[in-house]
Amino acid sequence: MIEKYFQPIKVQCGNLHRPMAIEINQLRVGVETILESWYDTGCWWEGESEKVFYRVYCQDGGVREIFNDLSSGEWLLYRVYD
Repeated sequence: MIEKYFQPIKVQCGNLHRPMAIEINQLRVGVETILESWYDTGCWWEGESEKVFYRVYCQDGGVREIFNDLSSGEWLLYRVYD
């Protein structure tokens, strides 16, 4: 099952601004592996900014998609995989 979110999160980054840990609802979990990363321009014609997405495997066994809005610098949780 895949659930979509657009929840603000905190992200601790390491080299090359890649996520090392994420904090969701005051729960901090380490990133074990970055499974995939990609850039997305979104609906640029509607004023959306470019984003960089990461699909990460976390130390709690969960897989999550998160993204960084490159214009605002905000990190958001996008999807959670069960």
